[in-house]
Amino acid sequence: MGADEDRPLFCCGSHDLNEFFHKDSKVADRELVAVTYAVEMNGSTVAFFCVSNDSIRAEDTMRSRFKKIRSGIPAAKRYANMPAVKIGRLATNSDFQSQGIGTRILDLIKVWFTEGNKTGCRFIIVDAANNERTLEFYKRNGFQFLDIRPEVAEDRTRLMFFDLLTFRE
Repeated sequence: MGADEDRPLFCCGSHDLNEFFHKDSKVADRELVAVTYAVEMNGSTVAFFCVSNDSIRAEDTMRSRFKKIRSGIPAAKRYANMPAVKIGRLATNSDFQSQGIGTRILDLIKVWFTEGNKTGCRFIIVDAANNERTLEFYKRNGFQFLDIRPEVAEDRTRLMFFDLLTFRE
């Protein structure tokens, strides 16, 4: 989707996500900070997601978790920041929720970055909305909490990651 293209109709039940899709995604695209993809079927926008480059940094997590993440990587390739692709937003149209579409999108992203890995990233990260439904969705799809500190109810998001090497194997 281009920055100047009108976005098709979309409503997922979240004002923030709807506004991102219709307005903010255009700015992110124009400024080259994220790319938004729409999933369409029979003329309807079923879902959208956006991705951008990011990394896992030691300060994002407790040192012990960061060391564990890096431990399987040969010492010569253990960078201070481990390359990752970030899912900035992912939403499914209200009419299509709970039909496995989000899982298929995550599988697509996993394939994109393991077969012909275009940006050289090892991980997928996401600031998942801090609610039970969203966190369980990502856990079911193989994501783990990056920060192993206890959940804080006031936190709007929880940082989670998926190791792409586990998908490729």
